[in-house]
Amino acid sequence: MKKLVKGLLVAAMALTMTACGGNDDKKADNSANESKDKETVTLTVGVSPDYAPYESLDTDGTIVGFDADMVKLFEGYLTESEGKTYKLEFKQMDFDNIVTQLQGSQIDLGISGFTYDKERVVEWSNPYTATAQVAVLPKDSKIASAKDLEGKKIAAQTGATGENAAKAIKNADVVGMKNVQDIFNGLAAHQYDAAIVDLAVAKNYVNSGNFKMLDGSLLDEKNYIIAKKGNKEVIEKINKCIDKFLNSEDYNKLCDQYGLKKLEK
Repeated sequence: MKKLVKGLLVAAMALTMTACGGNDDKKADNSANESKDKETVTLTVGVSPDYAPYESLDTDGTIVGFDADMVKLFEGYLTESEGKTYKLEFKQMDFDNIVTQLQGSQIDLGISGFTYDKERVVEWSNPYTATAQVAVLPKDSKIASAKDLEGKKIAAQTGATGENAAKAIKNADVVGMKNVQDIFNGLAAHQYDAAIVDLAVAKNYVNSGNFKMLDGSLLDEKNYIIAKKGNKEVIEKINKCIDKFLNSEDYNKLCDQYGLKKLEK
């Protein structure tokens, strides 16, 4: 009888160990699946954070603005649609270096208030906001029209389409500068007669009370996201995000919050 009981105990223990082993195997499989589900894809985004309200730095050095909020939404869109965790990480640089960094595969995307320029050898996304190039003047300037800009000293951001718009002004002395904040510091000190910048940027500085803006635009444009020429895969993903964004209430809220012009549908 003792032998029989002992044998039954051994058999029971073996069954228990087998069951535990089965549970351990299931746990291992689940852990592997969870690890797979949590795969993270990081896309680096070139940004020039001197272009409020698109992007600027707050007092803590954090990039804030319309584009920053849009990127956060895109992370969620991509994570949901691709089945992987997507992170879009900003990399700060001068605006005119973003295209070069893309071409050298140092970054994946450029998001910095870009407007279309056929000279830029990049992939272009669908547009996400409307804009224009406008002239901003010191508050006490006597310039009253675009015609009055002829022959004047005009500042614009190097590599931006505002620089092209400035150069199109007859006999204008155009000064290209890397940083928009430096442009407006110089304009406030009357080092230039005018600055040519995006409409939303112009409004942001005019609201400070130190500048005024000429009526009308020098060039009507739209804003885009860019990627390396040939990288159609990432642009297709971004275009899906843009489509979803344009049809969301978040789009309307952010445009109103930051004073950006919505695309006409």
